Amino acid sequence: MSQPAGLIRALRASAARGEEWLVALDFDGTLAPLRRARSAARLPHTRRLLLQRLGRLPGVRVVIVSGRALHDLRRRCRILGAGLSGEHGMSLTGFGRAWSHPATARLRRESAALAAAAERLTLPMSGVEIERKRTSVAVHWRRSPTVRRDAEPLGRALSGLLPRGWRLAGGKCVWELRPDLARGKGDAILLAQRRLGPEARVLFIGDDETDEEGFRRLGRAAWTVRVGRGETVARWRVKGSPDVDALLAALRAVRAQAGLSPSPSRTRPRSSTRRAPQR
Repeated sequence: MSQPAGLIRALRASAARGEEWLVALDFDGTLAPLRRARSAARLPHTRRLLLQRLGRLPGVRVVIVSGRALHDLRRRCRILGAGLSGEHGMSLTGFGRAWSHPATARLRRESAALAAAAERLTLPMSGVEIERKRTSVAVHWRRSPTVRRDAEPLGRALSGLLPRGWRLAGGKCVWELRPDLARGKGDAILLAQRRLGPEARVLFIGDDETDEEGFRRLGRAAWTVRVGRGETVARWRVKGSPDVDALLAALRAVRAQAGLSPSPSRTRPRSSTRRAPQR
């Protein structure tokens, strides 16, 4: 398993300067292997331990960013000290006062109506699952052989349900009905960075299109890593989950070797590859 040499060099230089790190990771496909039944996704125990050990180091914070609802993400992660962001950046916990997007109450009502309409639309489609969240609706079709052969007709039908101010977004075997807001995983990571301290360096690791939105939002100031194949704007790439584990272990080793300790003003209580090819 090869590690992105340029990233490791950047991490060593950062650790030598005593900079803090905010390590952000996607959940499904990055930390938890994708499963045909979405409810079966689990964070492997060894990976949980890696994250907890990394987050215990002085000057390191971990945040998990996901499209899952926050309560679902909390139940599946159980990583002591880690922050959580659910529904593509619409909520954040673990960095001071819990935050939710101001439009959440309105979007909750609208998403309920959209979920009901999507249920009626997909009732004849075997294997399609509707997930209603507070501020969005996910239509999962990983278990539907018919939709897997051609997902575009379902996407067009769902687009016809959208009221003004909503949009359709694609993912890995999912169509998402999302509010048309300038909000995503990258925004949640930036909020966590501001609360931690704007000088903290950001590393974001993800594997799908919503993570690509985050890579673009964070820009070249962040260390961004794409997991798996596909076009990417990330600065580096690793092949799969074993490489993610190796990268997490490398992060911990680099930090521990630097022998860093937090300055008094930065001490906090514990809260409840390769370069990507040019396009």
